[in-house]
Order: sequence, then structure tokens, then C-alpha cells
Amino acid sequence: MRSRKPVPLKRQARRRYARTATKNGFQLAFFEGKTGAPRTGIIDAVVFRIARGQADVLDLRLVQLKGGSAGVSGAEIARLKKACTTVTVNWLIAAFDGETLHLLPEMRKG
Repeated sequence: MRSRKPVPLKRQARRRYARTATKNGFQLAFFEGKTGAPRTGIIDAVVFRIARGQADVLDLRLVQLKGGSAGVSGAEIARLKKACTTVTVNWLIAAFDGETLHLLPEMRKG
């Protein structure tokens, strides 16, 4: 019988957070580097949902994941709060005509 490798704590935290978020009506997206490694930024994930009773309002939360006995420092809280004040929001329409997906306004790489 093969023994299982222990699951890294951050991955366990992701799974638990995903279950909790979806139970509360949120969708979520995790951010990772190109290799799948954790990013160095303060934001590990975002959770979002349409606000209850307000069909045109988005409830968005920036998330820093912690696993195991990792504590939260005042500096991390300050960075996450600052990140909330610098979020860029814009609109986009994705229209599919049966052959091509058109993005309006056009998205530019960069």
C-alpha cells in the first residue's frame, strides 16, 4: 500500500475556504504564478457574488489565505486594506455571434 504525501497547508486552506465561500453563495478564483506556485502579492484569491436583493451590485472580497498556524500581522492587514482601495473596475460585453467571441470594448494585452 502506498502512503499518501501530506497535502501542503495552503492547499488545505484553499479547499476549506472554497467550500465555505460556495456555501455562502460566492464564486471564487485563485491567483497563482505561471508555474502554479503561490504569488508574492497580498491577494491570493477573490470571492464574489451578486449582492443580496440588489441585482446590479457586485459583492467582491479580496482574500489572503492562511494555513496551519500562520498568524496574521498588522502589516498584512494594512496591505490587504490598501489593496481594496486600489481595485480597478471596468465594464466589458462579451458577444458571441455563432462564430466569433467579440469583446467590447476591445481588450488589449498588457
